[in-house]
Amino acid sequence: MRTRLKVFFPLSILVVLVLLLPILIMVIASFQSTDGSFSLANYQQVITNHYYLKAIRNSLGISVVASAVSLIIAVIGAWALTRLSQKTKNILITLFNMSASFAGVPLAFSLIILFGNAGVWKAMTAAMHLKDSLEIYSLTGTTLAFTFFEIPLGIMFLFPVFEELNPEWREISAVLGAKPLFFFKKVILPVILPNMIEVFTLLFANAMGTYETIYALTGNSIVTIPILIGTLIDGGLTANIPLACTFATLFALVMTFIVWVGNRVTRSKREAA
Repeated sequence: MRTRLKVFFPLSILVVLVLLLPILIMVIASFQSTDGSFSLANYQQVITNHYYLKAIRNSLGISVVASAVSLIIAVIGAWALTRLSQKTKNILITLFNMSASFAGVPLAFSLIILFGNAGVWKAMTAAMHLKDSLEIYSLTGTTLAFTFFEIPLGIMFLFPVFEELNPEWREISAVLGAKPLFFFKKVILPVILPNMIEVFTLLFANAMGTYETIYALTGNSIVTIPILIGTLIDGGLTANIPLACTFATLFALVMTFIVWVGNRVTRSKREAA
């Protein structure tokens, strides 16, 4: 009992100070005006202000599209990775680990060098007299930028799942007369689908919270929830901490809902399997 108390008491204090207390302060501050009095004006602004609604739509749109595209490519990449030799696997896993961490300002500058107005891609298409419709500073370009670190992250999460699939399952299924589609639907899909949902949730959360990449790439030209929170906190004369706390609270609620839905779906799939 004493040993457990020695372990869990410091951990509980850390959780309260680092997690619960900041969340509580954030939620309370979201119901305050700039003078400290109780007010629902912050939530009213979020609902009625078109600029704030645009930030929410951009964040959700970029996160959903980037996560979905990255998940599809990550599934193919993780499966392909299991077909390679062990030496090649180790090399690629190391590269994917590095790529998953290559986000923020370095990634933005790299994409500007590649796809910017004076970048390599523009020069190549101009030299070959090809039409260039890629605009890296647009909403589409930002979504593309997110996939650069979401795809290797998804591969790293899904690779152990595909690695655990036993090749003998297919042989046994074939001996029993099962067709490939039946084998995939009844054997493979129940194993990988819950993990795919969990990975999508993680990729979505990662995209929703990304600040440095989009800020370094577009500045304030494309507004998202993290960009808006940063502006409201570090806005000088226009700073509005309670409103920033309101967006942070809504952000936390969205992420809590996504995680809850993901857990419910994966739990039902595992119980059905």
